[in-house]
Amino acid sequence: MTHPEPVVHNPGKTLGVVGLVLSVPLAPVALVLGIVGLVRSRRARLTNWWAVAAITVSFLVIVAVVIWAATLVWLMGECAELGPGVHEVNGRAIECVQPSGS
Repeated sequence: MTHPEPVVHNPGKTLGVVGLVLSVPLAPVALVLGIVGLVRSRRARLTNWWAVAAITVSFLVIVAVVIWAATLVWLMGECAELGPGVHEVNGRAIECVQPSGS
């Protein structure tokens, strides 16, 4: 007679799943949830791929947002110097518009 394997509860799995679901709209929160879920699972000596995925996706989203914000700030600085109109900077056309209310 074979005995069924005992069901092992993974204490960080729920946090990993929630972190992955929130990884795009709330990346910083999801990153924290993924890390906490992974730590809890590791303490129980279990793997938690949900948490790893949440950490990875959240990190990539945060990096993409930082790159987007830096590009936006750079473009705003260029347009502040150049003024409204279409300008060529480093071989690329940049269209700067007049801010509304000015």
